[in-house]
Amino acid sequence: MRPAEYHYFELLKRHLGGGLSEVFSGRLVYPRQLEIHLPADRATPCNFHCYYCQGKLLAQEMGQWEDKGLRLLDELGGRVPYCIYGGVYTEPLMNPRFMDYLRLTKRHGSSFGIHTNGSLLKKLEGDSGFLSELCRISSGPQDYLSVSLDAGAPESHMLTKNLDQDWFTDIIEGLRMAVSARGTRTTPKIRVCYLLNKHNSSEAELSAMVETARRIGVDTLRFSIPYEVYGKDFEEVRRYKGTVEVGQRAEYERRLSRLLSKDREERPFVFYISPEHQDVDRMHFLQCVYGYYQITFGADGWVYRCSSTATPSFAMNRLGCIPEALPELEAMMLRDQDPAFRPSTCFAEGARCNRMALEINARWASRDGAP
Repeated sequence: MRPAEYHYFELLKRHLGGGLSEVFSGRLVYPRQLEIHLPADRATPCNFHCYYCQGKLLAQEMGQWEDKGLRLLDELGGRVPYCIYGGVYTEPLMNPRFMDYLRLTKRHGSSFGIHTNGSLLKKLEGDSGFLSELCRISSGPQDYLSVSLDAGAPESHMLTKNLDQDWFTDIIEGLRMAVSARGTRTTPKIRVCYLLNKHNSSEAELSAMVETARRIGVDTLRFSIPYEVYGKDFEEVRRYKGTVEVGQRAEYERRLSRLLSKDREERPFVFYISPEHQDVDRMHFLQCVYGYYQITFGADGWVYRCSSTATPSFAMNRLGCIPEALPELEAMMLRDQDPAFRPSTCFAEGARCNRMALEINARWASRDGAP
């Protein structure tokens, strides 16, 4: 069972008014979400060094474009209903302008999503009341804070994230502070993600993590097996699939089976997303409709077709520099919705669809009468 917000093709159809008639109509459709990869603090893209980081092989440039981005967000005026803050290689909470973006997002009535390693939540709350302000401005059930925890104990967290100190304890405290700041409200949703590996997946640790999530009071706890990193030839990705995703999934699923939620109302709702949702051998569709779901401001100051290719390593997916004015961005959005664009352009360079794009494009390609 996946929560409703993880059924991406249905979300796209809802955004398009319940059908698909606008797809490749030649008319500009504002995408469902704008993904914004803020350029950290420019000293380093991220303060963690996860061995499975999807962007670790990619060029990690960071531009200086926050003022332009804020002006564009203001000009958009809420026409894009979701602003998602994360990064293929950057940590958004390291950027000092982050709260400016969140406030502007909510001022125009859009929802926000935050994808973070969680390491700075406690510090930012202590220094500036970040979590208290986040919860104050949040409105509506679509806002969320998602923490990539990927461990149930300090030792496995250090091994998984390639760290030489205990950040796990601060992250857990940051999650507690977030739930406390939210109080009796139900927004923003607080999610925890857990990528399974040899360091963090004993039955005891998995059970302890579920109990910790329950005690803290987070909304969801999602388990999955990490992708192979981006930028590799598909044959390498297939070898990874065979040894890790296929080779280890049965044991992981056995260990998780008794921990997963049976009732959708359970909190935390504990669920698992299987490797089929990121399977490279499903990436044989001829068209990309993901431009109707999202467009991305890359950390390097360019606009990209999608979040998983937002790096100079995949310059073929650049739509242009982050522009000065909205009409230029609208022209990029329209180019992102081009029926002649071929996903094979990405695949030839080692770029792959993320879970959302794979589901959306595969469903589009399999519908009756699809090209």
